[in-house]
Amino acid sequence: MLSTYPGLVFGYNTGVIAGVLNLNEWKSMNEIDRGTLTCSILLGAMIGSLMGGFVTERLGRKPPLFVVGLLTTAGAIASALVPAELWYVSACRFVLGLGVGASAIICPLYVGEMADPTRKGRLGTIFQIAITIGIFVSDCVGFGFIDVKYNYRWMFAFGALPESHVWQDKKAAQKNTLLLLNVREQEQEQQSNIELSKLNDNNNNNKQLIYNKLQKDTGGSAGIRALLSKSAGRFALFMGAILAVNNQLTGINAFMYFSPSIFEQAGIKNGDGPMIATICLVGWNAITTLISTFLIDKIGRRKLMIYSSIIMTLACLILAILFLTVDGTVLGVTSIILLFIFIAGFEAGAGPLFWIMAIEIFPPECKDIGSSLLNALQWIFNIALSFSFLTLVTLIGQSAIFWIFGGCGVVCLIFMVMYLPETKQVQDYQPII
Repeated sequence: MLSTYPGLVFGYNTGVIAGVLNLNEWKSMNEIDRGTLTCSILLGAMIGSLMGGFVTERLGRKPPLFVVGLLTTAGAIASALVPAELWYVSACRFVLGLGVGASAIICPLYVGEMADPTRKGRLGTIFQIAITIGIFVSDCVGFGFIDVKYNYRWMFAFGALPESHVWQDKKAAQKNTLLLLNVREQEQEQQSNIELSKLNDNNNNNKQLIYNKLQKDTGGSAGIRALLSKSAGRFALFMGAILAVNNQLTGINAFMYFSPSIFEQAGIKNGDGPMIATICLVGWNAITTLISTFLIDKIGRRKLMIYSSIIMTLACLILAILFLTVDGTVLGVTSIILLFIFIAGFEAGAGPLFWIMAIEIFPPECKDIGSSLLNALQWIFNIALSFSFLTLVTLIGQSAIFWIFGGCGVVCLIFMVMYLPETKQVQDYQPII
């Protein structure tokens, strides 16, 4: 439940803006203003993800969870109540984004600490499933409130509802986490004693050296300097950056953003047709996330990430070719097929796996700060793409955009095939390399 409700808040509040921008009160805005309103929550999420890592490293999980609930609830309600002016709403959405970004750090960390290792991957995908369901709900709410008075205010206000359940689950979650951590501390102490008992015939200096090493391997959190000073930390940060590029710069947001024009090219352009088609697409986005739930603990993180990335990359490259060679209805229909294939590939692997591997790939003492840096990086990529996408389409054309996405996918695949470790068996207190 702790993964579900924050994920719903995440998905709903990032997705609801698409419906708001189609309402009469906001339709007249220019592209810069639309980009500002859209990216305000993304900017807040980037900062929130950094803050979440630093705060959880120092204060544990409970205080940050309380603050996340406060920020998301206050941000959603304030967005619904302030005057319908760009900077007022953008400021409230920024505050909301702080909570959204922090939740993307805290909730996967909780799952990693509480879950049984054999089910940790499956439970980790629940966060991504909840995100996609939240996006789906936001589109349905947007469609249902088109003709309702104060429609955009209701749409923003609904973003505060799921967060109330997080407050109910907070104490139970912390109790379970502390219980599991106590068990793990006992296991680590027993392991240390076993190792030391094997050295009874050695001198006390050797015993102390081994004991110190065991304590270091199972130590607490480390800062950025400690992360960069370790070869394992630098390697994890590099591979995590590759995962962030694969998650954001291979086209998922462009596909979702460009879907209305793709539907229009396919002949879906009258009445509520485009909105219904978009809801179907977002529903497909949520359904295909379930694929990862069944596969992640069976075939492993590495294989699933690589297979899903191959599907995504091929879809981008084929679409780039189609934009050069065909047009009209043929282009629209084939684009819809590739759109659904790409989303299935993304949600079956790369989408949910990012949140899991962004934690598992780091040494245990670096996971808080390391995962927060990776989350901030993927939010930066998200902001850059959201602001530049329409401009890039105008400057270099649709085909070139998808050549770039496909090229990013190829580069990421090369690095993942060569260097990405399997993190399925990694425990929170064990190094992976």
